Amino acid sequence: MPAMARPRVHTDDLRDRLLDEAERIVGADGLAALSVRAVAKAAGTSTSAVYTLFGSKDDLTRGVLVRAFESFAAAQESATDADLAGLGVHYVGWALEHPRLYEIMFGEALAGLAPTAETEAAAARAIAPLRRGVAQAMEANVFRVAEVDTVVASLWSQVHGMAMLLLSGHFPAAADPVAAAMAVIDGWRA
Repeated sequence: MPAMARPRVHTDDLRDRLLDEAERIVGADGLAALSVRAVAKAAGTSTSAVYTLFGSKDDLTRGVLVRAFESFAAAQESATDADLAGLGVHYVGWALEHPRLYEIMFGEALAGLAPTAETEAAAARAIAPLRRGVAQAMEANVFRVAEVDTVVASLWSQVHGMAMLLLSGHFPAAADPVAAAMAVIDGWRA
C-alpha cells in the first residue's frame, strides 16, 4: 500500500490570515510592535506556521510592505479625479489615513529590509499613476518637456514631504497645502 501524503497544514488561507494580522498590528502600533509571536497568537496559530509560510520575520514584514504598497496603489488607481492635483490629494489622504503603513513604505531601509523583486514591483505599481499622469501632461503640452523621472521626483517629493510634515505635526498652521502643492505643479507647466 503506497504511503499517503501528509495533509497540508499551512494553507494560503492561513498565510492571508497571518498577513491580515501583521498588517493590523503594524497599522495600529507601528513596525516595532510586529513580532512573529504576536502575529501567530492573533491568527490563532503557532510561530512555526509563520516561519513555515514566510521563512522569517523580515519576510513577514516584506509581506506587510507589499500589502501597504498595493493598498496605496489601489487608492491612486481608483482616484476619480486622477489629474495630477487629484492624485496628490489622494496620496496625502492615504498617508494620513494609514500613517503606520505609510511609515513602513518609506522606512524599509531604516527597518533593515533589503528590497526584493516583489517589494520593488509593488513600489513601482504604487507610483505608476503619477508616472502616467506626468507623461500624459507632457504629451498634451500641459507640462514642458523634461525627463519624466525628474518631474515625477519633483511632484512626489512635494506630496511626500507634505504628508510627512502633516503626520509629524510640523506643517505650518497658516500654510495652505493646496497652494503649496499647486505651486510645484505650476512650475512644470508649459
